[in-house]
Order: sequence, then C-alpha cells, then structure tokens
Amino acid sequence: MTAEVAIMNKEAIALAADSAVTFQDETGQKIFTSASKIFTLSKYQPVGVMVYGNASFMGVPWETIIKTYRNDLGQKTYSTVGEYTQNLLSFLSENEYLFSDDVQEWYIESTIRSYFRLITDEITKKAEKIIDESGEIDQTSVKSITSQIIRDDFKKWKESELCLVIPDGFANRIRQKYRTLISKTKKEVFKNLLLTQHSSRQLTEIAINQLIKFRTDIVPLNSSGIVIAGFGTEDVFPVLESFSVEGKIDEFLKYKKDEERCAEISFQHNASIIPFAQSEMVHTFMQGVDPIYQREIDGDIAVICASYPQILLDAIDCLDKDEKETLKNTLKKIVPKKFSEYIEKLSNYRTSNYINPVMKVVQALPKDELAAMAETLINLTSFKRRVSMQDETVDGPIDVAIISKGDGFIWIKRKHYFDRELNQHFFANYYEETDNGTETTEKTD
Repeated sequence: MTAEVAIMNKEAIALAADSAVTFQDETGQKIFTSASKIFTLSKYQPVGVMVYGNASFMGVPWETIIKTYRNDLGQKTYSTVGEYTQNLLSFLSENEYLFSDDVQEWYIESTIRSYFRLITDEITKKAEKIIDESGEIDQTSVKSITSQIIRDDFKKWKESELCLVIPDGFANRIRQKYRTLISKTKKEVFKNLLLTQHSSRQLTEIAINQLIKFRTDIVPLNSSGIVIAGFGTEDVFPVLESFSVEGKIDEFLKYKKDEERCAEISFQHNASIIPFAQSEMVHTFMQGVDPIYQREIDGDIAVICASYPQILLDAIDCLDKDEKETLKNTLKKIVPKKFSEYIEKLSNYRTSNYINPVMKVVQALPKDELAAMAETLINLTSFKRRVSMQDETVDGPIDVAIISKGDGFIWIKRKHYFDRELNQHFFANYYEETDNGTETTEKTD
C-alpha cells in the first residue's frame, strides 16, 4: 500500500508520495521502504506521473515502463495533459517489446488462476464452518456450496460494468483464443471439487468477464493507479488525470478513468487537494472527522431512523390498529426526509468550517508551501500507522515534487539508491544528446 497526494492551485501542483511497497505471496508479506513512485513523464516538459497500487504492469515494473516511454517520447510535446495521458495509454496497448504475446498469455493465466483460488478459498471457508458446527460434511453439501458460490459470483460479474473501450465481439474472440488455457487452469484449481457442467460453464464466463469488466466491490491485485499531472503547451493552469489499469489482452488495454480524482484548475476552481491510495488522514484533516467513523455514524443513524417509527408505535397504547398503521406510514415518509436533511446539514457544516477555510489558503500558497503541505499530509498518514497496531504500509522517505508552467518539474525532496557524489555522470547524461540532436539512452531519472 501507499499514500500519495496532489495539491494544486493556479501557480503549480505539488506531488508527494511515501516509499513503502508491500510484497505479498501465499507465505506472507514483506514491506520495503525504498520504492520510487513519482517520475517525470517528459524530460523537457512540465508533466509528471505518480503510480500506486500494483508496482508493476504485466510483470514489468512501472519505473521501467515509464522511463522506456519517456525515451520514446523524447522532446515531443502535446497541447494538453489529456493528450499525454492518451499517448501513454496507446504506448501500453501497442508496445510489443515489453508486452509480447507470451507475456499476455502469462498475465491471463496468472490472473484467472489467482481469482479461481479466491473462489476455492471461499468454498473451503464455508465448508469448514459447517464442519465446525456439525462435525462433518458430505460430498453432496460440498457440491451444493460450490455451485452456490460460483453462481453468486457469476451473477455479480454479469451485472458489473463493461470496460468502455472494449471492441465489439471481443469477449467471443478471447473465449475462442484462450479456451484451452481457461479449461486447463480451471481443472488445476478445482481438481478436488465436483463441478457440475453448469458451474463449469459459469467459471469460464467468470474468467472472461474478469478480463473485460470492472467490479465495484473488489480491487484486483493486478490493478495499478496512474496519476498524470502538469501542463500541456496550451494548459494555462495545472491539470491532473487519474486512471486505473489492469492488463493488456490482444492489443486491448483494460483501464478505467477515475473521474472522481481528476481535477483541472480554472478561474472558477482555484485549488484542489486529491489523495490517493490510503487517504483517510487527508480526509480527516480536510473534513474534521475520520471517514470510517463518519460512515459508522451515518449507518447507525440510518438504522435508528428506520426502526424509530415502529419503536414509537409500540410505546403508544391509546391508538387502535388502523390508527397505528396510518401514523406508521406518515412517519416512514417524514423520518427519511429528516435524516437526509440532517446528513446534508452536517456536510454543509464540514464544508463551511473545515474544507473552505483550508482551500482558501491553498489557492494562495506559493510553490514551496504547496510542497511543504503535501509532505505534511503524507507524514500524517505515516505517523498514524506508526503509532497504531496497523501494518506500517506508509513509511520511508517522502518524495516531493513541484510542477509549474515556468519552472517545469522540480524535485523538492528525492531519495537516491546511490551516492550522488560518486555518480555525477548519471546526472550529466540525463539531457545528453547525440550530434544529430536526438537523445541517447537515458541513464537516470
């Protein structure tokens, strides 16, 4: 996991990220605190990129991908940040050197296998619960549990959102091309379970849907968040675009734009603070209340409001059955409305007394103060993890960068895995060009 934040006003955008990365497999997990998550997207233009979630794409580290893209981009410029975003997405979908057919097949097999294992784990847990309660379980019950869990999961995938950029007929194409691979993986993972033909067909469709659809109730382990921020040549104020990307299949890139975390500074919208990944402390700072705590309060109040009419009627003895029913129907109309008004009142209070005062200051902050604020918000998240019993998944040195129209991409704080004094040639080669004006292979960030 990680914590990242972008803070924007008309003058610049500050990016900050911690250095923790979690490696996890079936034996456990290990946290390292030296990962780089902020990069320049172009050597020559004021555009940067942050990554979070999975540290690699299709098995290739994002650092390698971004620096390969940056070399290909060279001194080419685009009018808007949105065009840089589309160009990067095109690079991911069209690059055959980094993402060959063999790599794509490996990705598909590993993705399907991992998800099938989640299903078998759920079946095992439900079977073990029955064994704990009754002392045994027969094959008929196991078969019934297996069918039910697969059926429920199939229904969720069937109702989930299709990737918008998928071409017509793509599902049938991958069904035919990877039929053998899906069947092989299915047999290996479910070899100890009795599958009906219907369940087997549903598993095949689950595998296909997993490659072309998005579920709102789960975050795939292979999903990465990509944030591109800065200025195109025609952008007067900073722009930030965010999207999640999972994989590439047959030149099709599975990605989704994160509309809620995209921002563009304008004359009407003077400042933004956008957290990514583990963002609870930023929300707490901005709104004056922990978002998890707030959800608990809202949920409990909703339950109380829903049960209040019946509790009230049960306490009134002077009404007959018809009068109680009439009053109950009236209360059912009034109570939800009052609940919504109360929630809206709280939201308006947070906006007026917490969010707006901070945003008024942010819109006037100079570049160095933007950077200091971004670093402090990441430090808050790291400190909260350090003094609680949670895993310290936000830790290590904090990298901070400022991007402005005039000065470009400026590092405020940045870790290096090597001694700068011993490696001056790396920095000297950063902008090195050949005699004909084309840049040479990049040596460092």
